[in-house]
Amino acid sequence: MRSPMKIRIQPSRLKKITKREMAVRFVFGAVISVAAALIGRAWGEVTGGVFLAFPAILAATLTLIQHEEHNRRPAAQDARGAMLGAAGMIVYAACVWVLATRIPAPFALLAGLGAWAVVSAALYFLVWGAFRHGRSGSDH
Repeated sequence: MRSPMKIRIQPSRLKKITKREMAVRFVFGAVISVAAALIGRAWGEVTGGVFLAFPAILAATLTLIQHEEHNRRPAAQDARGAMLGAAGMIVYAACVWVLATRIPAPFALLAGLGAWAVVSAALYFLVWGAFRHGRSGSDH
């Protein structure tokens, strides 16, 4: 069994991203933002916010999966990462939703950011630890 990937920052890899890939990511982000705004206008800000969070993760993940398939990285790892990211975004959205009407918006956003960071890191280390010790999700 392969050991799990370690997260690391490699600024030199940014040079390998083509202008087309950057444009695709930008367009996906813009389209999703506009769609979420229209949904929010029609059915309320809470509904629009939900649509803003989840498709943004999906679009970014799909572009990364396409890029990583060329590097023969298993798609299951990417899917696992997308699920962990989505869980973190759910916590962020819930935190901001609950706090936005109770405290000033910048503090609600910071609290959401903190909650997202804690939950995402905790889930990453739980999953990383499970795979490090040989317990994969396919065993269940």
